[in-house]
Amino acid sequence: MKWINDHDDYFLRDFNNRKDGEDTAGKSDGESVTPGSASDGKAEQTQGAGSQGSASQEFSFTGGSDSDNTMPEAAAAQETPMKKRSRARRRLVWFALIVAAVLFVAFYIRYFVPYTSDTLTTGYVTLVEKRGIFFKTFEGEMISESHLNDTSKVYSRDFYFSIPNDSLGRLIQSYQGTGQKVTLTTQKYYGTLPWRGSQKTVVTGVSVK
Repeated sequence: MKWINDHDDYFLRDFNNRKDGEDTAGKSDGESVTPGSASDGKAEQTQGAGSQGSASQEFSFTGGSDSDNTMPEAAAAQETPMKKRSRARRRLVWFALIVAAVLFVAFYIRYFVPYTSDTLTTGYVTLVEKRGIFFKTFEGEMISESHLNDTSKVYSRDFYFSIPNDSLGRLIQSYQGTGQKVTLTTQKYYGTLPWRGSQKTVVTGVSVK
């Protein structure tokens, strides 16, 4: 069996730091290359090529990863102001809703929730008349019995009220100037409404003694 001479095959040549003359001299002396050395040369060349290929692949992979990592960072940097604006907008909306709810509750308590109810006041009705431009309600005046019993006070009208109900207003008006003692059932509010009357004291019922 004849071994392949590395002089005949270019890929089996030894590329160590030897000059061409020394290489030629060695070959002329009849040195032969063993299969092991030839395979080692091929393995070294293949390993070198593989290492170069892997290096190039690694370089290209590294470059791609950097670009991929840079794009999310730029997107995140662009999204940060938008998130801040949306967060500030949500806080402003919640603040406005809370303020509106507080104002609504305060308005409702002041104008629609009476702080006293079913209060009975006995006296003599002196005046009941219908007043108003857009919202007409009955407005009345009365001298309370407690005021008459107090002799230290001057005789005067001391009790003012509003009657939003027309039928009730006309009924109380019928007792005006008769000298008949009546008892009014009233409610008191913190504020007045135009359709309820000009007084904070509102009459809800009447009884005659």
